[in-house]
Amino acid sequence: METVGIIGAGLMGKGLAKNLIKAGYPMTVYKRKASMGDAVAAELRGLGAKITDQVGDLFGSAEILVLCLPNSQIVEDIIIGKGGLTEHPAPRVKTVLDFSTAHPESTKKIAGILRSRGVAMLDTPMSGGPQQADEGKVKLAVGGDKAVFEMYEDLLKKVAEMVFYAGGHGAGNVVKLVNNFMAFLDQTATAGASLLMDKMEISRDAYMGFIGNSGGNSWGFKAMMNRVVTGDFSLKFALGLAFKDLRYCKDLFDGYGGFPVVDALHAVLKGADESGLGEKDIGTVYQYLKEHTAKIKS
Repeated sequence: METVGIIGAGLMGKGLAKNLIKAGYPMTVYKRKASMGDAVAAELRGLGAKITDQVGDLFGSAEILVLCLPNSQIVEDIIIGKGGLTEHPAPRVKTVLDFSTAHPESTKKIAGILRSRGVAMLDTPMSGGPQQADEGKVKLAVGGDKAVFEMYEDLLKKVAEMVFYAGGHGAGNVVKLVNNFMAFLDQTATAGASLLMDKMEISRDAYMGFIGNSGGNSWGFKAMMNRVVTGDFSLKFALGLAFKDLRYCKDLFDGYGGFPVVDALHAVLKGADESGLGEKDIGTVYQYLKEHTAKIKS
């Protein structure tokens, strides 16, 4: 069984690590102070993982390097930055599996540099939350060489309930970013529509019952209305990360002439992020709209 090193064992990465350990992969986990607490380290150590605070230990011991990081800049720093994988004197890594939601152009750049050094790469961004990651039930959109994908498809299925091959390097991230744009748009539209209905004194039972069984129904509608009704806006996916994903997606659309819908959503999430909600759940866009932009008169 190939050895695995993971960088980014946070809310999502912890689940990846646990499921790969359970599948029998020898595991070394890099413990970054800012993203991984002692309790998580103890849990993974208890499952058999080695814990290190030296990133070079992973480069020199792991055959498969798993990344689950917040943004493309951090991924680039780890792989091609100063002291990164490409500067290690004796790297053992032969494949990088990047589960981060990253910018496709950054992914392509990194993949090209790694290829020149004989290292393969797949972008494997996830759909799902921490619970799905823990249960091995995330969904993956995968980009990279088809032969490399086929080589690691069984491993990917150890951490995911669905694995989709999207195309060449960066394709997985394109699919994931568009998915996130549509999910954020749906939730934001639902938040605004809910505020309108409340201002017009339409009962929630009425509009939830009707829309929930009509063409406006969706996962995003249900997720946002569940937050609004219960008042539970606990952190599941940070608004700041959502804004980062939307910026990357906007770049893609801008490259093909732009899309006003993306621009409008970008403005809303930018305002919410700048208002101090970046570390709160994406659902708090409802609270931002209620306070700042939903000046709706009945």
